[in-house]
Amino acid sequence: MLKNILKIAIRNILKDKTYSLINTLGLTIGITCSLFLFLYILDELGYDRYHKNADNIYRIVSNIKEPDDAFTWAVAQVPLAEELRDNYPEVKNAVRFFGMPRSQYKNGDKQFYESDFYQVDSTVFDMFTYEFIGGDPATALDKPSSIVLTESIATKYFGSAKEAKGQSIQNQQGDELKITGIIKDVPFNSHFRFDALISRPTTPLNQFSWGNFGVFTYIQLPVDYDLAKMDSSLAKVIKEKVNPIFDQYGIKIRYEMQRITDIHLYSKIQDEAEEGGDISYIYIFAAIAGFMLVIACINYMNLATARSTNRAKEVGVRKVMGSPRIQLVAQFITESVVISMIALVLSLILVYLLLPAFNGLANKHLSFSHVLQPLVIFSLLGMVLFAGVVGGSYPALYLSGFNPVNVLKGKLASRGGSVVFRKVLVVSQFAISIFMLICTLVVYDQLQF
Repeated sequence: MLKNILKIAIRNILKDKTYSLINTLGLTIGITCSLFLFLYILDELGYDRYHKNADNIYRIVSNIKEPDDAFTWAVAQVPLAEELRDNYPEVKNAVRFFGMPRSQYKNGDKQFYESDFYQVDSTVFDMFTYEFIGGDPATALDKPSSIVLTESIATKYFGSAKEAKGQSIQNQQGDELKITGIIKDVPFNSHFRFDALISRPTTPLNQFSWGNFGVFTYIQLPVDYDLAKMDSSLAKVIKEKVNPIFDQYGIKIRYEMQRITDIHLYSKIQDEAEEGGDISYIYIFAAIAGFMLVIACINYMNLATARSTNRAKEVGVRKVMGSPRIQLVAQFITESVVISMIALVLSLILVYLLLPAFNGLANKHLSFSHVLQPLVIFSLLGMVLFAGVVGGSYPALYLSGFNPVNVLKGKLASRGGSVVFRKVLVVSQFAISIFMLICTLVVYDQLQF
């Protein structure tokens, strides 16, 4: 039975090529736009999730309230990480990233100025997950004057990443930094990116003041740990270490923990290492993607019901021959799903061709391999079923409800219900389109301003 339904569906699609082309193009545009927006949303929501311990890593930021001002810094004091790691057992690991001034590094005749090199604690690779293509993450930064390069930086200085392992580069002071590891470039969907990590010299805790801020500080907590307990521990540190310094100036400081997977979309700190996003944009783009699919489905419904008289005799003959209504409904929905599948194939071709332009527009670095992720594939199938079933549901129910006697006598007349429903669909379609156009113009005017 299914084979017969598919055969007839394909035959009907090929019989009226103009109608099929219009429907397919409408669904193709809707699915293509929705797919681009879905890829954007998926990339935004995926920031920093490639770390194995992502759900348990937190950045500590400092909320500072002065007598005449209040602000938040993405950094904390140098001693904080060691204080938490040594005296609070719930903290499994603590890592600091020390920013370095723009400096010159060289390998023979090749010399470049770098601004994204950081000094870090040796346990950085125990907390964060980066793909090593050379070296051992467990020991890469154990020794002084060790450096781990990203693949692109290693290629820049040595011609290839393979040649760099075990070599050395010199810093501006003439010190030799031994290359103990090479990692893949930090993914673009990271709230913090770097080009190289240098082992931090061992310095006693008492050499640093609790009054000076300046390092990105991250801690790793146990799975499902009660954050309220950690907040109490941070408050204790403030009371014992920080307040004795700042109370005399009327300055109040409070630590706040940010899960690293939330930083990109939820953090409102101005001095972030990388440009942040906004969760409100995710909601907006998700709504637009939904609107695009709804408009495509409405377009299909309108065309299918407007063409109902061309299928009336077919329905009448089928009913006289004993076809139940459920079989007729299945026939029309199958045709709709087949058209949606064709539209999906065309959409994938368009996405492949237009992806570079989309990356330039959205400031993304997506590749077509993102489309092949299981989540995207299942979502695409969901789009096809949604467009096929929802778009074809009303035409299927409407056409399968024809009275065979009236149809075969040529007395088919437009029923008031279908006319009213089609008018509602058309008004809804134009209302959504006009709303989106107005929003686009408002955003354009804001950008020009």
